[in-house]
Amino acid sequence: MDNEKIEQFKERLQSIWSSIVRSKEESDIEESRKGKIVVFVVAFILALCLWLMVNLSRDYTINVNLPIVMGNMPDDQALTEELPSDATVSISGEGWQLINIYNNPPQVFVDVNQNEINLYEQVQKQLNANPDLSVQKVQPLFLNLDMESKMTKKIPIRSNVEVTFEDQYNFAGEPYLEPDSVTITGAGSIIRNIETWETAPVQFEDVDTDISATVGLKETEPLYSITPLEVTYNANVAQYTEGETRVNIEARNMPSGRSVTFSPSMLTIRYNVPVDQYSEVQELNNPFTAYISYRQISEDTTGFVVPNIENTAPAGYNIKLRSYQPTSVSYFMVLNN
Repeated sequence: MDNEKIEQFKERLQSIWSSIVRSKEESDIEESRKGKIVVFVVAFILALCLWLMVNLSRDYTINVNLPIVMGNMPDDQALTEELPSDATVSISGEGWQLINIYNNPPQVFVDVNQNEINLYEQVQKQLNANPDLSVQKVQPLFLNLDMESKMTKKIPIRSNVEVTFEDQYNFAGEPYLEPDSVTITGAGSIIRNIETWETAPVQFEDVDTDISATVGLKETEPLYSITPLEVTYNANVAQYTEGETRVNIEARNMPSGRSVTFSPSMLTIRYNVPVDQYSEVQELNNPFTAYISYRQISEDTTGFVVPNIENTAPAGYNIKLRSYQPTSVSYFMVLNN
């Protein structure tokens, strides 16, 4: 019995030892594999660097698009056609330097002081800082510039602002812009027919308070400029309530010896008025006048005409016509003896 236990214990020790040895061998193999990978990666990087150093030291020719930027220009002149956005330039030089040019193409500044510009010379001047680069070809080779006298004028701004209100709220007076005009500058043939300028599209929603906001203006074209580039949009907002009044219909511009009778002779007018002005408006004689002109009657063939409604409230009252009834009336002409 004791011999069996001793044998079992020996077998267990041998199993543990074999496991330790096997684990060590596997670990050594894994470490060896990792070492080989590291050596391979380092060797590859060194080879790549060496390849780049050798090849980028050689001369190459590449095509690069260089941005064209307008430089100095006479104060009293303006272009009538845009400059091209870029020039295609063939450049020769060492690979290292060409990579820098390709990734960061320099701008070509063109001084607009004559009608024809030699773009090849302008590119050469721009690349003079690097004598190892050689300009082989420039497309286009020349720029033909159309210029004329510069013109400046002031034009009004048209609002492109949309406003939606909370229930019972609306403008109290007309919205306005500060400033209400812009100064536009450019070639006369281009800006002569521009009569107004718009704000950028802007929308205010669910408004229930006064508005005072900076609004940008519509973008310009490259051939002209405007100042300022933004304005202030101002609007007074009030809470409204409904009012009602009845007015007699008047006849206007009737010829001598004629009169007219309307049926019905009165209109019921409904209107909106700011809450804080309601009581004052009620004390007015009447904020509206209704009339029909003789011309309407003389041109009518139906026997019914539509009254005209005038807001006759004193300045400062923000009364808005809502509806009136009836919308048309009949009439009877009377000849006076």
